[in-house]
Amino acid sequence: MATARNLKTWTLVLRCYACDGKFTQRHLTFDRVSALPRMLPCPFCTARPGRRDGPSQSVETHHVVDLEDETDHFYRKTMSGDMWHFAAGCSNWPLEDFIELDGYPVRGELCNECRALANFS
Repeated sequence: MATARNLKTWTLVLRCYACDGKFTQRHLTFDRVSALPRMLPCPFCTARPGRRDGPSQSVETHHVVDLEDETDHFYRKTMSGDMWHFAAGCSNWPLEDFIELDGYPVRGELCNECRALANFS
């Protein structure tokens, strides 16, 4: 049975151990978050994490710079409107001819009905 932790997705920001390049991976499940720093090649220099031969026999992995859970909210507005909605139970929730964001909108207003629904639940 899937748990809430397994259904949640994450954004992971890594810094390459070899070239110091910073790169982002999005929409990851928790098992991928824990595995990627140890297996993902760097998109800049192609360095692959792993065991290094030599006196120290160290294991090189990319460094986690940031880890954030992804929003559960999607914001919608009609193509011609300025009001953003984020509660599907809102009486004005756009069902067709809309723009959808998966992050907080930087322009426009948030719907008061959506705010009330969010505070109620």
